Amino acid sequence: MSLPIFNFTKIESTNDFARSLITEHKIFKGIVIADEQTKGRGRYGNKWNSPKGNLYFTVFFPILRSNLKKIQFLVQLQIRNILKNYNIKNVSLKWPNDLYINNKKVCGILQESIVLGKLYLIIGIGINVKSSPKIKKYPTTYLNKETKKKIILTELVDKLKKAFVSKIIDKKYSFKKIVKDWNKYAFNRNKFINFKLNNKIYKGIFRGINNNGALILEHNNQKDYFTHGSLV
Repeated sequence: MSLPIFNFTKIESTNDFARSLITEHKIFKGIVIADEQTKGRGRYGNKWNSPKGNLYFTVFFPILRSNLKKIQFLVQLQIRNILKNYNIKNVSLKWPNDLYINNKKVCGILQESIVLGKLYLIIGIGINVKSSPKIKKYPTTYLNKETKKKIILTELVDKLKKAFVSKIIDKKYSFKKIVKDWNKYAFNRNKFINFKLNNKIYKGIFRGINNNGALILEHNNQKDYFTHGSLV
């Protein structure tokens, strides 16, 4: 499968541009890459700091609704595999869409969907390569700090492209296997956490995800399951 590629030195948001390609230009699959974003977004509309030197990559394509939930965990696993090839250790997967190295955030994924006859998935990936922002809520890091070999951005982009084409888009996924693999590398699994949903804080032990991708929180000898919310 070949995907059209749209390269920019500067853009407001790679995800927003992908959405306009689908809705306005009827281009239904492709990759958008930018050197910088001026209005990069994370979950819940949070700003994603996007200086030059880091990776800003969006891929979009039609998808079956039954694959929608599986794919966010599969994407995390594939990015982890890529980082592992750079001999970066202690890479963990934070529910539902971040990657951490040594307990510091290095990558965020923003998954959005749009219905236009068919269902289309837009996956934005931001990876700190050359620098990382200072954020009060959690520590951050960047790849060139975590590996002895300096990472070449174009090479990292190529690895991501190949992963999507050969292992993600239009492939059949066993959700059971994805869940098993994901739980191996889950950030803070079997540890006491605070979980936030609709401004309410839940406390308990994080037991990973179940076969529907829901977060399992154990407290008072019972388990609660969450499909939305944030680890805090």
